[in-house]
Amino acid sequence: MNTSALFALIPCMLFLAVPAAAQLQAPDRGFISSQPATTWEEGLITGNGTIGANVFGRPLDETVIFTHERMFMPQGLPTVPPDNGARIGEIRDLIAEGKYKEATGLAFEFSGQRGFMYPDPFVPVFDLRIEMVGDEQESYSRSVNFETGETTVAWTDKYGRHERKLFVSRAAGIAVMRMKAPEGRVSFKASLSPRSLSDKLDEKTINDSNNRFLSNVKDIETEAKGSNITWKNGFTNAYEGSIQTMEGAVRVIAEGGQVSTNGDAVIVLSADEATLLIDIEPVYEPGGSASIDLSTDKTYDELLAEHVAIHGEMFNRVKLDLGGDEHEKTTEELLAATSSENLNRTLIEKEFDAGRYNIICATGELPPVLQGVWGGTYVPGWASDYTHNGNVPSAIASMLMGNTPELMLAYTSYIESIVPGMETSAQNIFGARGVVLPSRSTTLGYNNAVAPNFAGGFWVGGASWAAHFFYDYYLYTGDKEFLRDHALPFMEKAALFFEDYLYEGPDGKLMFSPTQSPENTPGNTDSQGSFNATSEIAMAKELLQNVILASRELGVNAEKIPVWTAMLDKMPPYLIAENGAVKEWSTPLLDDQLGHRHSSQLYALFDGMPPEIASDPELRDAFKKVIEIKLDRHWKESSGFMSFGVVQLGLVAASLGESELAHGCLVHLVNRYWLNNLASMHNHKSLFNMDISGGMPAVIIKMLVASEPGRIDLLAALPEQWSEGAIEGVLCRGQIEIKRLEWKGGKVSAVLVSGKDQVVSIRAGDGDSVRVELKKGEATKLELST
Repeated sequence: MNTSALFALIPCMLFLAVPAAAQLQAPDRGFISSQPATTWEEGLITGNGTIGANVFGRPLDETVIFTHERMFMPQGLPTVPPDNGARIGEIRDLIAEGKYKEATGLAFEFSGQRGFMYPDPFVPVFDLRIEMVGDEQESYSRSVNFETGETTVAWTDKYGRHERKLFVSRAAGIAVMRMKAPEGRVSFKASLSPRSLSDKLDEKTINDSNNRFLSNVKDIETEAKGSNITWKNGFTNAYEGSIQTMEGAVRVIAEGGQVSTNGDAVIVLSADEATLLIDIEPVYEPGGSASIDLSTDKTYDELLAEHVAIHGEMFNRVKLDLGGDEHEKTTEELLAATSSENLNRTLIEKEFDAGRYNIICATGELPPVLQGVWGGTYVPGWASDYTHNGNVPSAIASMLMGNTPELMLAYTSYIESIVPGMETSAQNIFGARGVVLPSRSTTLGYNNAVAPNFAGGFWVGGASWAAHFFYDYYLYTGDKEFLRDHALPFMEKAALFFEDYLYEGPDGKLMFSPTQSPENTPGNTDSQGSFNATSEIAMAKELLQNVILASRELGVNAEKIPVWTAMLDKMPPYLIAENGAVKEWSTPLLDDQLGHRHSSQLYALFDGMPPEIASDPELRDAFKKVIEIKLDRHWKESSGFMSFGVVQLGLVAASLGESELAHGCLVHLVNRYWLNNLASMHNHKSLFNMDISGGMPAVIIKMLVASEPGRIDLLAALPEQWSEGAIEGVLCRGQIEIKRLEWKGGKVSAVLVSGKDQVVSIRAGDGDSVRVELKKGEATKLELST
């Protein structure tokens, strides 16, 4: 009997029609939405860091897109940069002559590439299709519970209430779906298929995605047997070290009713309830196979409880309360109600929670890619790679201060895994020892981001930026073993590169050549190829300062510290342009281009306040001026500029203690870059992207708490709009957790717990400043005035 004939039996059965409501109650921490997804970007997202699930939420014709954190589709043998390090002088000579375009072109010629090369792209594994038997819907709602990681889709028809839930377990490592309905009304067909672009995407995206799928994916095998569905596919362009095959499985467990198969689908008829278990596993050995086991006897509720014990504990460490009182409203209502003049406080709280939730769900053994751990096409924007020159740092920005330091280990271990390619790039492109981080990567660390008009190969600060997070993990956690075995070794490699790469200029200062200020072109040239990019200088300074501190902490590198100190003494100074803004290139020969989406020249203040800037009011004003210009010129309501560019401005404003500028950045972040599923976007309401899911919580936390070892600034950039509020669980440098910070009417109370005995200076806004002795493990309560 075919599927249609089986489904035709259902209306003949007798059921009592009962009234029921589909309107879901808003989770304490989460959201409700009144509309299903029209595209994959609007789906409900959940994940355990390894497996991602995107639920469209369509009652009778459901699609769930499944992804895996290691699903980087092989594009063929990697391109190793040819060994032209000995010719770096030719590029430097062209730059010294002002021939920036020629220098960039020569670097591309050296690469041997035919064009710009993205790394292996991150793509979906398969769609799980659920075709339900049902009647006309009378009401509908969907939700995500951030504390449990559950997505819920609920609707009513004349028979009563139907509900479909899904989460991805951190404990069991599988996805779990449960369907409930009035007695005997759970009837559906379940099948697996390649990513189907039936949602409302433009024709070019659909065609490009289909073409890439056809030219890269092969030997698809899907089979239904008993109550199980299996999936396997190979890759046309697999190479040694890449994924060879991807395998998956679905187990269907029905309570009551009938279970059968039809072709490659499992059919369930007239069940009272059904549970689906889903797993995915990559295979790296040619001819190898996965070892997927879905034989658990645990119920949905038992599996959920095990998952919540891990996921929920992480998520609930931090809570923001700005007095939002509209949590029962749908996201559609909240997004419609917020405005630049009246920023909706409930929406701020929900987006803060959503950002942390999204990053937790997207971080497993690997950190989040551009799209977290989700995807909807085979042609994702920028390959959905790790874009290190701004995007990745934004996505991971709140991991430490947001009290999930274990997530940062996914980033540091990933960076360590690509060190061999980084070493090759440093040697073959620059003739230098050490490491250079490419602006883009997925499976390997080779620098292939070059083209005649793109100077990504000249970006040399990336390893320094990565080293910031290695060292910061130590500052937040006090893990000296990590400092010794991971942070310092990587920092030493990054510093070694600059020992070879830098050379002394005519003025006695060190020269950074060639450089790229990420993706920007000076206002008076026609090429991104440049020298003395301010961001590169700031990154190198920070690296050398930190590697010296780390070495002294561990009592090593006595012979290297004088070398690094001498390098710091010869660093080019920050320069200020005629308009009062800090220059993007520390040379009078290159003009600024302030219309650009990146604000890399502000790097020094992305996550702190270096003493040389803190002690120089004119320089602080020069950093502030860049924020003012960009907010005034480029972040208007009609702007489509990228979201993490606003994060960069917000982080710097918070570092400067400029509360109203920070709040001005937040207005844009809250109002312009989130959809009704509380997934964050790269552009204004478009282009699924996780950058500000990490970046926006970081801006908010830094506005309320700034920390350095031995010092904490409470309400460091508190805007006047937040006259009262509270935040719980913020982690500070120096192994200190702020259990609760509360403010109202100029009064501040804080409860702190330290991981060690120490004395700390604490300041509340522009008010009280005290020195406090903290005892390990003991709660210390403070009452201060701002």
